[in-house]
Amino acid sequence: MNHRRNNAVYAVAVISLMLALMLVFGYTPLATISFAGFSITLMGIPMAVISCLFGPWMGLFAGAVWGTIAFTNAWFGMDALGYALLNEPSIPLGLRIGGILTCCYVARMLVGFLSGLFFDLMHTVDHKGYWSSLVGSATVPLLNTTFFMTFFCLFFYSTDFLQQNYVLKLGAANPFLFVVLLVGWNFLIEFLVNTILGSTVTYGIYAGSRKLNVVSPFPHFFQKKQKKAAGTALK
Repeated sequence: MNHRRNNAVYAVAVISLMLALMLVFGYTPLATISFAGFSITLMGIPMAVISCLFGPWMGLFAGAVWGTIAFTNAWFGMDALGYALLNEPSIPLGLRIGGILTCCYVARMLVGFLSGLFFDLMHTVDHKGYWSSLVGSATVPLLNTTFFMTFFCLFFYSTDFLQQNYVLKLGAANPFLFVVLLVGWNFLIEFLVNTILGSTVTYGIYAGSRKLNVVSPFPHFFQKKQKKAAGTALK
């Protein structure tokens, strides 16, 4: 019973801290780093920690929190493009609401679930957690950009608003080129920063939890393989 209580305390403490960071990062400029014309966000760090350490289902939950932050930012005008799309009269209301909800919620929830799944998959062969943390953290910025921009183009690329205000100005001949020109080097820097910091924090917490003999009380995939491998390692 004591072991279960320790696991629960560990999970509540880490998840609460990461969710608090997500709220601070989402509603303040503290997590936005701007330099030399680039602007990146550190939101992928707490997202990676929750998804990797507590499994795909908690990653899905963290993605929903991230989606809520993104949607409220668009709704209240803290996200200029999202706010403009939500209030653009030339775009049908259903397309506006459905598109923004899909970009905010579906994209981020898929990111959380899949990053946790990749961590679990890597963990079947990487029992110390170093490479698992690296791969799981790297998938967050990579999948976030992939899913968000895919849904964004599916819903809004052909609208007159986006064509006139963004596509033509960028000189993009197709959706793929539009995405490349829009995210550009900014994505590469954000990817590197979030991967390095995210994997460092994730692995640090994971290594500490092993020393304290506490584990996630939430379900992970490939559990049987992990437990068998862990038992072999202890021998």
